[in-house]
Amino acid sequence: MKTKITLRTKITLTIAGLLALTGIFYAANPTQFTSVTNSVGITSAPGTFLVTEYCSQNLDKLDCLGNLSFLAAIPDPPVSGCAEKYAAIAPSMSTSAGFTVRDIFVTQGTAVYKVAGGSAGTFATIPGCADDHTGITFDHVGTFGYNMIVTCQNGGVWQVDGNGNPTPIADTGTYLEGPAVVPLSFGPLGGQILAADENNGQVIAIASDGTVTYHVVDWYGAEGVTVIPSAPCTFCSGGSFFLLAENSGTIYQYPPTDFTGLGGNILVTSEYGAGTALITFDGTNYNGPTFFDNIPGALVEGSSFADCDVPEPTPTPTPTPEESPTPTATATATATATFTPTATATATFTPTATATATATATATFTPTATATATFTPTATATATATATATATATATATPTPTPTISPTTLTVAPASGTYGGTVNLSATLTSSGSPVSGKTINFTLNGNPVGSATTNGSGVATKTGASLSGILPGTYPSGVGASFAGDSFYSASSGTASLTVTYGTCIGTDPGGVILPPINADGSSVYKRQGGSTIPVKFTVCDANGNPISDPNAVFLNGCCGSITVLTRMRGTVNNVNESGINDIPDVAFHLVGNHWQFNLVTTNLDAGYTYTFQINLKYGNIQFTVAVK
Repeated sequence: MKTKITLRTKITLTIAGLLALTGIFYAANPTQFTSVTNSVGITSAPGTFLVTEYCSQNLDKLDCLGNLSFLAAIPDPPVSGCAEKYAAIAPSMSTSAGFTVRDIFVTQGTAVYKVAGGSAGTFATIPGCADDHTGITFDHVGTFGYNMIVTCQNGGVWQVDGNGNPTPIADTGTYLEGPAVVPLSFGPLGGQILAADENNGQVIAIASDGTVTYHVVDWYGAEGVTVIPSAPCTFCSGGSFFLLAENSGTIYQYPPTDFTGLGGNILVTSEYGAGTALITFDGTNYNGPTFFDNIPGALVEGSSFADCDVPEPTPTPTPTPEESPTPTATATATATATFTPTATATATFTPTATATATATATATFTPTATATATFTPTATATATATATATATATATATPTPTPTISPTTLTVAPASGTYGGTVNLSATLTSSGSPVSGKTINFTLNGNPVGSATTNGSGVATKTGASLSGILPGTYPSGVGASFAGDSFYSASSGTASLTVTYGTCIGTDPGGVILPPINADGSSVYKRQGGSTIPVKFTVCDANGNPISDPNAVFLNGCCGSITVLTRMRGTVNNVNESGINDIPDVAFHLVGNHWQFNLVTTNLDAGYTYTFQINLKYGNIQFTVAVK
């Protein structure tokens, strides 16, 4: 393992600086999801929520209502006592490294366990890892081969492939936990592992070649790093981001709307009660850390976004009872005939002759004796008995063949389009991992039908040009729906994915989505604090055709007619006045002036010698601007 310490731009906000911040920072809306005891690590996906316990070997799961139930037992540790165990779920891209999607892994000291069928077995052993605080995540970016990433409390950083083979990346020599691989779009640190070091209050970056950069972020009690998804998913249509306050045993959830416009940036939690920090990259510079949210008194251990790259489990189909065929009796008659003939009389003639002779001396006529034959027939009858017909019935059942119904999975792709325009939709139909072609897939947007398409040889159905009419800008976690009705050979299936509706590029002279003159977009404007003066705050956003949007419901987060929020108020050196105030009537809301929206901000409500950063919350994203008051 090689370790390099490189030059870097340090992203720092000291405790003194924290105390100088005033006003509302981000409109975070955490709510209590559930309460647990003796818990440390959490990980979540759209259909799964796992919790590890601190002083037991139980791995638990939560249902959509926050009810906790036992899932599996982790083998006893080599060293007795309580230990922080963390879990991760294999995402879809990890199949490139030999993993099976949705497989569950739990760390404990040097061991990584794989959980299946209610039990856990050793998957990998990390040489030299300490007995506690072993962190785990997966590479969603590809800079580490989509492998599992494991960090050790004593500073080691490893990648593990799908066969359980560990490979060292670096040895930072510092306390590590809570790693994440950040997107390539996250500036110079893009594609690197960022891991927290709570003992030194810092975040460390580790590149794929072993280069280590220290103190890329300073945050008191830094516990873990999480990446904000570009289109956050939810667990059971509820929270998108979850964190566990170990001291109260409370799991808090944040809705996806709290992260509008923040996709691709990172959050850093604190185990020492400093709150959650946000670090952003604007394409040129890193900004922050700034407060994202602070739940009073919360000492945060585990934290997790619902991982959009972990597909929901495929429901086990309920067997359809098959009707038993009714046998049809076929009678086969076999006749055995015994003939009884009619008795025939056979006559046998037996003649009997009787002769009597009498002699007379007188010539007397003497009759001649006559013989008389008497016939006595004797009848002899021979009878052969009875003819009987016997029928034997044989029942032969001939069932109608029932075709085998194969289960299917429909995977829907996230979609993005411009307000007032169209969007292309896509879904992939598979059965047992193989594509299913020639099937009709029906698509919806926010539950409304928008047409259908037929799957090709790769199982992909593509619906082009689906209208976004009537859908306001924003992110809809389950906005894209697709369904397959099923047929005689394949079962029905359906799925959802996120829909993002953005603003378009303006065709006029004024760019969209930025602060407009007279306020300088680079933050260099300095105004004089004087009575009766206002600062005109102007901006515009446009639709798919490049035209300014006049509907406040499509422009402002809460509809008509917007407001301005103070993000920071920093005292310090303020340059000379370079802008003129405008004498106008101060506003309480934005109003449409020509092709732009305008708010007249009164200067007397601001303090001289301070620099203010403000935010306009839009339906999708926000606009920030900075002014100083002399």
